[in-house]
Amino acid sequence: MITALAARWLLTVVFAAAGLGAALLRRGRAGAADAAGRVPAVSCVVMCAALIAMTWWSEPAVAAWVQAAVFGCAALGFGLVSLAGSGRVRRPGLPAVLHTLMAGAMIWMLTAMPAVAGMRPAGPARGAMASMSRPATPAPVLAVSILLAVSCAAACIPWLARAIGPGPRVKDPVSASQAAMSAGMAAMLFATL
Repeated sequence: MITALAARWLLTVVFAAAGLGAALLRRGRAGAADAAGRVPAVSCVVMCAALIAMTWWSEPAVAAWVQAAVFGCAALGFGLVSLAGSGRVRRPGLPAVLHTLMAGAMIWMLTAMPAVAGMRPAGPARGAMASMSRPATPAPVLAVSILLAVSCAAACIPWLARAIGPGPRVKDPVSASQAAMSAGMAAMLFATL
């Protein structure tokens, strides 16, 4: 959970725009080719909702583990799709690899970071715990968090490349939403270090 109020609002706006963009842009499109595009869009919407909640509240352990299980299934599904490759060439599909990365980062933020980094609760209990100092983050947790933050930041580049078309228009708005979500996740990981 982020403690600075301005950072909370900024992340909330980024995640809300990304989630709404993915939801509204996929709604109403039909076709077999677009059915495969709905899964990443739904994943983006669900992740954005979870990230907004994570920004404002410390979740109960049961809710965090349920979300971790859902994102674990998503990571496994996207991972299997990336291994299958696309077309005649057997190479990993980059979008599926990026979705796997982001689902893995979600699992990390939901499970390891609150438990090890000592995230404080939001709301009324926060005032009572304000005098408590935050324990030092262990080096392995810090290393994984930095690696995931850098990876999420780097994932913005391919998403933006897919999103930007010739001229001043956006070619793939859902990829733009994915890029915004990935950048927000990187910022959130850096902010919680």
